[in-house]
Amino acid sequence: MLHIRRYSTADHDDIWRLHLLVIAAAGVEPTHLHYHDIFHIDEQYLSGGGEFLVGTNRQGTVVAMGGLKKLDFETAEIKRLRVHPDYQRRGYGQLLLSRLEGTAAELGFRRLYLDALTNQHGAKRLFLNNGYAHQGASVIDGFWVNVYEKSLRG
Repeated sequence: MLHIRRYSTADHDDIWRLHLLVIAAAGVEPTHLHYHDIFHIDEQYLSGGGEFLVGTNRQGTVVAMGGLKKLDFETAEIKRLRVHPDYQRRGYGQLLLSRLEGTAAELGFRRLYLDALTNQHGAKRLFLNNGYAHQGASVIDGFWVNVYEKSLRG
C-alpha cells in the first residue's frame, strides 16, 4: 500500500537518498548538476505553480516521489518520478503519475511533457501505456533521454 502526500521539507534527505539510489541503478552519476531542483523543491515546484508528491510505505518510509513543474500557462513537465527498486513493479509509478496528471488538469494545464533516460525501459512502458506520445530521443545536459508529450484536453 502506498500513501501519497505532498512533499514537506522534512522529506528532503529521504528524497535525496531515493534519487541517488534510483538514478545510480540507471547508470548515471547521481550528483550531476542536472538534479539541482531536488535541493529547491519549494521554489522549483510548489511556489512555482506545480506540485511535488512523495509516496510512503506502511512504516512511513519514502519509497516513491514525483514532481509537476509549471513551464508556462498551459504546459507542465512531470519530473523526478522515482520508485525505490525494491518497490518497483507494484503500480506505484502508475499511482504517482495518475495523481500528478490529475493535479495538472485541476491546475488548468493542457499539455504535459516528461523525459526518461533511454535505458529506463519500465518508464517508457509506463508513459506509452498512459497515452504519452514519444517525441524522439534527445541529449539533455549530456544525457540521452526519450521525450514524451501528452495532451490533457481535446
